[in-house]
Amino acid sequence: MPEQTFGGDDDSSGGDVKEPKKLDLSKYGLSPDSNIRDIFWKIIGSYAATKEPGVELSTNAHDRFALMRTAVSILSRPHNNQHGVSSKFIVLYSLMMMLDGKWYDALSEFLEITSEEKMNVKKEVIITFKKLAGQDKYKNQIIEYFMQLIRKRDTVSIGLEYLAGIENTELIMQLNKELIILARGDIGKNQMNAINAILLIKEDENVRKTLIILLSHWDSEARLIAAQALIGIKSEDIHEAAKKRLSLENDPEIKKILQRLSNK
Repeated sequence: MPEQTFGGDDDSSGGDVKEPKKLDLSKYGLSPDSNIRDIFWKIIGSYAATKEPGVELSTNAHDRFALMRTAVSILSRPHNNQHGVSSKFIVLYSLMMMLDGKWYDALSEFLEITSEEKMNVKKEVIITFKKLAGQDKYKNQIIEYFMQLIRKRDTVSIGLEYLAGIENTELIMQLNKELIILARGDIGKNQMNAINAILLIKEDENVRKTLIILLSHWDSEARLIAAQALIGIKSEDIHEAAKKRLSLENDPEIKKILQRLSNK
C-alpha cells in the first residue's frame, strides 16, 4: 500500500494549493510501545486534516522537548521525510502544536535552533509566525509569548531577531514600550533589531522621540538608521534636533541626511 501523504493548508502567500486530503488517522493510532515519532506524526496528521492536534497536548507535555526535537530532526533532513509533508507545513503544524500546548520553553529552543543558518528554515518560521499572528486564535498568545521572550536576558536576542523579521504592526504596537527601552539602552545586534522592529511604527510619538534621541547615539550605525527613518516625517522637533546635531556629526553620510532633515 503506498505511503499516505498529508494535505496542505491555506497558504496566504499565494500560488495554487491543493485541497488537504482527508487522513485515515487510525493509521497513526498509538500502541503502548509507540515511540515519539509516532506521537509526532499523529499530531501532525491531525493538524493537516482538522487543524487540531488530535490528542490532549497536556498529557504529552513531559515529551514536549522530544516532540520539538523530532520536528527539528525532520526539518534538518527533509530527504528522510517518509510522509511527504513539506518543510513549510512541518513548521506550521509544529508551531501550532507548541502554541496550543503553551510549550513556550520548547518553542524558544525551537527558534534558537531554526535560526541557525545551516537549518535553512528561519525564513519559513518567520513567514509562518506572520500568518499565525494574523489569526484571532493565536494573535494574543503570540504577543504574550514574545513579551516573555524580550523581557528575559537569556531569550531577548532570539526574540528581537524574530520580531524584526515578522513585521506585524499590531504585535510591535503591543510591545513598543519594551522595544523602545531596548532600542535606547541595549547594544549591538539586540539594539539594531529593536530599532528595526519599532521602525514599523515610526509615526508613533514615542518612537519618533526615540529616533530623535538616537541621532546623538555613540554608535554611527544607530545614528544612521535613526536619521534615515526620520526622513519624510514632518515634525518641528525633528527639524530642531537635526540642526543641533549637524555641527557635531562627523560621518559624511549621516551629515548629508541631517542637512536634509534640518531644512524646512
